[in-house]
Amino acid sequence: MMQCSAPQLTESASPLCTRLVLGSGASQEPFSSTWTWAAVVGLATLAVTTYFSVDQLRKNHRAKEAKRFQPDYDLLNETVVVLDKLAGTAAQKADLVRLCELLSRIKQAERRFPALPFGAVVAHIDTYKKTTLPDDFRRKLTTRKVTLDDLLDLSRQQGAAIAGALTAISAVQSEIDRRTT
Repeated sequence: MMQCSAPQLTESASPLCTRLVLGSGASQEPFSSTWTWAAVVGLATLAVTTYFSVDQLRKNHRAKEAKRFQPDYDLLNETVVVLDKLAGTAAQKADLVRLCELLSRIKQAERRFPALPFGAVVAHIDTYKKTTLPDDFRRKLTTRKVTLDDLLDLSRQQGAAIAGALTAISAVQSEIDRRTT
């Protein structure tokens, strides 16, 4: 029995060593053009398959992110509707019940996703809450305990706070859209 060693794998390799190392059907000639083209096609296929696999993984990740963010995105949509309703009136504390519920949920979203700018939304809504008209402002107005200018100023501040909140909500939704598409 003949042993194969590294020095034997030269041009003068025995047919038995060549068959053991390269396989039984191997020739001692350089690579054939058929084999080279097959390798190129195989490598191209591997590259394309890898690209599409990575692309699919990225799409799956974005789909999972979209699913995680969807409830908070809907919460912001609902908040926009409530703020639009409040924008048409000079709000009193009694008008803010629904907005306070939404604010609580937005604060929870802020804790869940600190990287998203929910804090700006919370700050603007808190500012809005501080500018509500007193519940008995009609009586105070007639008894001259509060001036009309003070009430108009509060109303203007409410409008500015609503505009700020709507802008902040738009920024958060844009960031969610950027992360999920």
